[in-house]
Amino acid sequence: MKVPSEKSLRRTQRRVFKFYRLLSNIDTDMPTIPTTEPTILVANHRSLADLFLAASLFHVWSWPVRPLVAGAYFKKPLIGSLLKKLGAVPVSGSDAIESAAEILSAGVSVAVMAEGRVVPPEEWKPTGVGEPKIGVAKLSLKSNCPVLAIGVAGTEDLWPRGRTLPRFSLRRRNTSSIRLKSLGIIEETEPEAVLSIIWDGVKEMVEVAEAARKAN
Repeated sequence: MKVPSEKSLRRTQRRVFKFYRLLSNIDTDMPTIPTTEPTILVANHRSLADLFLAASLFHVWSWPVRPLVAGAYFKKPLIGSLLKKLGAVPVSGSDAIESAAEILSAGVSVAVMAEGRVVPPEEWKPTGVGEPKIGVAKLSLKSNCPVLAIGVAGTEDLWPRGRTLPRFSLRRRNTSSIRLKSLGIIEETEPEAVLSIIWDGVKEMVEVAEAARKAN
């Protein structure tokens, strides 16, 4: 798959950002780590809106991150074409780790929604997140790159799981809240221990994002 130039990627991210702002406010932390250093961005996944929010955030942060997205999405009308323009990487199974590691070794950051799917509310409501896949921990070990934990709240109201299109309301505007925590390079050597550290960081940031959203 042809990779878009950085200029083209940033242009598409800007367009997605303008569209997303029509649907939702964006309340986000700004990265406190160098955006020029290859980094693994790890977030929770409650909604299809997360894909559009991610592109919007990369624009706001001025960070040309390449998200890893399930290959099935690339076969869908419209969204498949957009994902290609956003430099998204189609992945499936164990190939995801190799693909992401190659991108990181080239000096480019990647984003991973570690649960690997849009998690149903009944699964994430008890703790704020679903069960993560071990692949993100293996990627951390293989690449030895720093990890940024990202907590997202609010996209589940903008575009609920199972709904064909997002909601749009002029009277009650949605807010997508995003909070960040730098975990650095994780020193543990066992995948399960690495995953625990990463997911505890994401869970903590989801709680902070939820609190910020309720305060607004």
